[in-house]
Amino acid sequence: MSTFLLFVLVGVVAVGLLLWRLATARGRSLTQRAAIEQLGFRACLDQKAWLEETVTRIENNRGFRYEVRDPKRWSGEPPIYCYIKMRHRYGHEDAVAEEEILFPLKRPPAGALVLMVKPTSLAPGLATRVLGAIATGPWDSQPDDLQRLDLPRDLRNTNLVAALGPSGASLYDLVDADTISVVLGLGDAGGMLVRFRDSWCSVASAGSQIPFRVAEVLARIRSIL
Repeated sequence: MSTFLLFVLVGVVAVGLLLWRLATARGRSLTQRAAIEQLGFRACLDQKAWLEETVTRIENNRGFRYEVRDPKRWSGEPPIYCYIKMRHRYGHEDAVAEEEILFPLKRPPAGALVLMVKPTSLAPGLATRVLGAIATGPWDSQPDDLQRLDLPRDLRNTNLVAALGPSGASLYDLVDADTISVVLGLGDAGGMLVRFRDSWCSVASAGSQIPFRVAEVLARIRSIL
């Protein structure tokens, strides 16, 4: 086989793999959209601007702009929103997408909190410690007013990987034990980033590798709504 034909063959295979990945991703998106609609979520474009303001307040990061795409509101009560959150870094064209659910939550008025959890299938160990260190590192994607918190002894070696909160705060000053017990299971549903601020809580995906299963997230948070 000539070098030219080899390059052509490699190119055809690469293009084929790319098209397959795009088709697979589109198929997952359509399946997810249908599942969300079956759960009772309906488009709420009239609340897009309010959702973007709320997301921006929860994130509290001056280095990024946040865009909400395909917003939907649950037909029941309390109000629960589902959308794609686009994180735009100022001065850059690339954006990071997260699937996210937003819902109201009563908790102590002690400050904002960000929790990162893992799936149960990922056993505690060096990998999770490294993940926690990375998640709480001094990155510009972190909220401007929060810093790394020490995890309580009873929550070490659980699905809780890392926490960010106000300086000097204790985790249990910011959230109650019942909510923590729910959060610990969200990683198994693909909700690995949980953010609390004011009277709102958001649960977000952390990438396309772990599917974000909206129905399972809803089932897990019902006890704290």
